[in-house]
Amino acid sequence: MKPAAKALLVIAATAALPATTLAATAPANMCGKSDQVVFSCPLAGSTKTVSMCAAGDVAHGDGRFYYAYGRDSAKPEMTYPAMGSEGEFTRTHLTFAGNTGGYAYAFTNAGFKYVVYSVSGSNNLQDGGLVVLKDGQAKPVKQSTCQAGKVIDTDEDALIDATLKWKSDPAIEKNGIPTR
Repeated sequence: MKPAAKALLVIAATAALPATTLAATAPANMCGKSDQVVFSCPLAGSTKTVSMCAAGDVAHGDGRFYYAYGRDSAKPEMTYPAMGSEGEFTRTHLTFAGNTGGYAYAFTNAGFKYVVYSVSGSNNLQDGGLVVLKDGQAKPVKQSTCQAGKVIDTDEDALIDATLKWKSDPAIEKNGIPTR
């Protein structure tokens, strides 16, 4: 086989590989090693992961929740709130037709609203993602879905109960998850 033909064959074979084979894989979660995962997923078409985490004993008020985003859990690109700061999160119950529902965690930081959501239902439906909106705007500036089958939701009752104490987001409650 001629070198040019071999090169074309290699290019064609590489193009046929799934994106996950070509790129570095995203971490399963962005939480610290001793912290608990509340929600996490690697984002589709990306090497980044979005997570909601719990550090310490949040069930008894001796800990904190935080959001982490990026490629490396040891060095997140973004965390909220900053270490030593108090953050304010909302948790909104989502209800859809067909025995489908979920929740959305949200917070506002530096003029942007971040919404992390998880939806599940019949026929093994599991969906989730991240939506970022500029304050006062309804159209997202960023919207990413989770990689299929990679959503991690806690089943720890104490963590779920602690998030149920948060206020609901009125805009999400009224309009659902913002979409493009």
